[in-house]
Amino acid sequence: MLNILLNLLIFIVPSIVVWNQIIFYTFGKNEEYIYSLLSYDNNSLPKLSIIVPTKGERIDVIQGLIDNLYKAKWDKSKLEIIIVSDDDEKYFNELLSMLEIPSGLNVKVFRREKKLGYKSGALTYGLERSSGDLILTLDVDARIEEDSLIRAYSHMINLGCDAVTMEWHGYTNSLHSSLARALMISTVLTSKSILRGRDRLGFKVLPIGCGTIFKRKALEAVNGWDYNMIQDDYELGARLINKGFRICASSSPVFVEVPDNLVSFYVQQTRWAMGTMEVLLRRFKYIVSSKIKFWQKLEIVAYLLQYIPIILTFISAIIYAIAIFLGVELSMYLQFFIIWALTLSVYAVIFVRSARRTGFTTITAIKALGRLSAYTVAISPFLLISTISAFRKNRKYVVTPKGKRAKSNIGYPILIFGIFFLSASIAYVIHNNLLTFIWLAYYSVAYLYTFVAFIKGL
Repeated sequence: MLNILLNLLIFIVPSIVVWNQIIFYTFGKNEEYIYSLLSYDNNSLPKLSIIVPTKGERIDVIQGLIDNLYKAKWDKSKLEIIIVSDDDEKYFNELLSMLEIPSGLNVKVFRREKKLGYKSGALTYGLERSSGDLILTLDVDARIEEDSLIRAYSHMINLGCDAVTMEWHGYTNSLHSSLARALMISTVLTSKSILRGRDRLGFKVLPIGCGTIFKRKALEAVNGWDYNMIQDDYELGARLINKGFRICASSSPVFVEVPDNLVSFYVQQTRWAMGTMEVLLRRFKYIVSSKIKFWQKLEIVAYLLQYIPIILTFISAIIYAIAIFLGVELSMYLQFFIIWALTLSVYAVIFVRSARRTGFTTITAIKALGRLSAYTVAISPFLLISTISAFRKNRKYVVTPKGKRAKSNIGYPILIFGIFFLSASIAYVIHNNLLTFIWLAYYSVAYLYTFVAFIKGL
C-alpha cells in the first residue's frame, strides 16, 4: 500500500498538476478577448490611483516607473501615483530630493512611520490616501505599454468586472542568466493559464499583486487589504469572491522583473509557498461560504495547494532513500513512470515553442528549462519549511532581491540532500532496482547541479 501511495505522489499527482496547466494554457493562449477599445476621451475616463509600495529600492528604478507611467494613455488630470515608502527617514529624504516628477503628473510620496504588516499594510496605507475611482497596484520594478491601462479598463467595462488582472510578461536586466530566461518564458505560460485560461473555462480568477485594477467600491466593500496577511492578492481575492464581486483576466500586458539568481528565486518561491498556504488556512471559510459553484470552490482550494505536489515529491523521495538504508526495498512502477515522463515531455515541447516565439533558440530554451527545473527541485526542503511556517501565528518574509545579489547559505543543505539521494540511488542499483535508481539519480542531480550553480553565484 505504501509503495502504491508513493508512486502516486511522485508520478501521478505532479502529472495531473502539469496537465491541468497545459489545458488551461491551451484555452488561454489564443484567447484574445474581443472588446472595443475605449476612445481616448478624457471625459470618459474615471480617476485612477496607482499605488506603489517600496522599500530599499534604487531611486533610478522608482524614477523609471514614474517615467514609464507618464507615457501611459490616460488623462493626466485623472491620474495619481501614490508611492508608499517603508524606508528609513534618511533614505526617504534622499528619495524626495532626487525624484524628478514630469510636468502635469500627480505623484505623491509618503513614508509609513508606523509600519503595520508588510506589503498589504503599505497598500492599505496608500488606499486611505488615494482618491481614484479605480485602484491599480504595481511593484516598483513593473513597466507597462502605452495602452495597457486603456486596454485593461476597456475589458473591465465591456464585461462588467469589478477587478481586472493584466497579463504578466517577465523581463530581466541580466540576459546572461538562464534562470531569468526560463522565468521570462514560464511567466507568460503561467499567466496565460492561471489567469486567461481559468477565466475562459469559467473558474474564478484571483487578483495578482502587481497589475490588477480594482473598482474602489469593491475594495471598500471588503475593507481593502488585511495588513496581517502576507499574500495580499489571493487573500483579497477570496474576500472579493465571497462578496460576489467578479474578477476578470485581460490580455493587457504588465512587465515584471524576474529573479536572475538562485537566492532571489528561493526567497520569492518560499514566500509564495507560505503565502498560498496562509490564504488557504485563514480564508478557507470565505471560499467555502461563497455563492459560487462547488467545482469553482474546489478549484480555488486546489490552486492554493499548488506547492504541495513539489513538497510531497520531496517527502516521498526521503522515504525511498531512508527505506533502502533500513533494508526495506521499495519499487517504482514503470507504467506510472512512463505517464510522468510523457507529461513532462509535452510540457517541455510547449515551453520550447513558447520560447521560440519570443526569440529564444531551442537550445537556449532547453538549458533554461533545465535550470529552472533543477532549482525548483532543490528548494523543495525550504518550500516545506515555509509551508509549515504558514501555520504559525507570527509570520515573516523577505522581499525578493531582484536585480541584486543577496547572501544565503542554502547551498550547503542542498548539497547534503543531493549526496543523500545519490547515495540512495546507488544502493538501489546495487539491489538491481534499476527504475528507482534512475529516478533517484535524476532527482539527486537537480540538487548537485544547483549546489554548483550556488557556488558559482548563478
